[in-house]
Amino acid sequence: MKRITLIASDLSQNALSRAHLLAEILARDFEVEIVGTQFGEALWAAARTGSIPISAVHGAPWPAYALRMRQLLQRIRGDVVYAVKPLPASFGVALLDRGRTGRPVVLDVDDDELAFRPPATIRRPRSVASSIGHPNGRYWARRMIARIPSADAVTVASWGLQRRFGGVFVPHAKDTERLRPRPERRYAAKARLGVAGRRVVMFMGTPRAHKGIEDVAEAMLRLRHDAVFVVAGADSADGYVRALMNRFPAIVFHPPYALEEAPFLLQAADAVVVPQRLRAESVVQMPGKLLEAMAMAKPIVSTAVSDIPRILADGRGHVVAPGAPAAIAAALDRIFDFPEEAARMGRLARAWCIENASYDSTRETLHEVIANVLTAAEPRRCR
Repeated sequence: MKRITLIASDLSQNALSRAHLLAEILARDFEVEIVGTQFGEALWAAARTGSIPISAVHGAPWPAYALRMRQLLQRIRGDVVYAVKPLPASFGVALLDRGRTGRPVVLDVDDDELAFRPPATIRRPRSVASSIGHPNGRYWARRMIARIPSADAVTVASWGLQRRFGGVFVPHAKDTERLRPRPERRYAAKARLGVAGRRVVMFMGTPRAHKGIEDVAEAMLRLRHDAVFVVAGADSADGYVRALMNRFPAIVFHPPYALEEAPFLLQAADAVVVPQRLRAESVVQMPGKLLEAMAMAKPIVSTAVSDIPRILADGRGHVVAPGAPAAIAAALDRIFDFPEEAARMGRLARAWCIENASYDSTRETLHEVIANVLTAAEPRRCR
């Protein structure tokens, strides 16, 4: 059986989530492993208990990171190297390995990396140091993005990214057997969150400024129905999360959770919000949590950003303008006013997810990408 080595750009952040889902799909046909650099103090909490083997080296700034790259190269055992994100700690390592061994490189692009790395200025000395000193800083990211055409194959997580970089569309696919409605667990899930007996509007994932959590918090003040807003995945050590806690004390914050806990926690939601704001970070981003909610057949309120209107078209969810709390509130009230309509919306969303963004529907696409690069690389490796 062929082996795939996935290289994650940072094992200590939710950047690992994309590598993890790709690995889970590929594991149905190949041996898989994830290697990468741990720039933080620990592995990303959500993936610590997963079944995919993960091998980490500790991060360091340049030039010390060159030694870490050598360590990563020694841990690559795959017949194909699958780099997740066009960054030095993933794509850069993969290209070095190809130059040394001839192993083909597949690159996955799931975000506009420069949007998350504002230009460095002398007025912000730390930004200059980060841009140049951090292995995945903006200076180096720009150079890796310029090398995207040199990959043997490219996969992308959104149609917006596909228009920008080409490649094969591979959504943030979901295991729709694991993520499925189980209404009998709803009360236990609400009890776990401390909101038993209440309607729950839920946001799941890592809170960030471009994800519109403030818009939902303001929308909750306008609701006609009594409901509680739960943010699941909030790390209280994060400065942005602490600011949210201070500003919106009525929000129920739940700490980061393991990946396998997502189906249970989502059972508590009477409505799921994915309120992306129209910002550089979100223009081509496809929120994976949207597809999780669809797999769970949850009624969804989201915003007209990136691919979201296309995915939630034809009655699969409510799509409102970004940054519009009143519109979010109206959509949530409609869900609570018409529960049968909301349930139908959820069923349509799950059916779309099964057909277009499930592990089963994505498996063949990924298998074809890997088979093609193996075939194309054979003459190169035989020289």
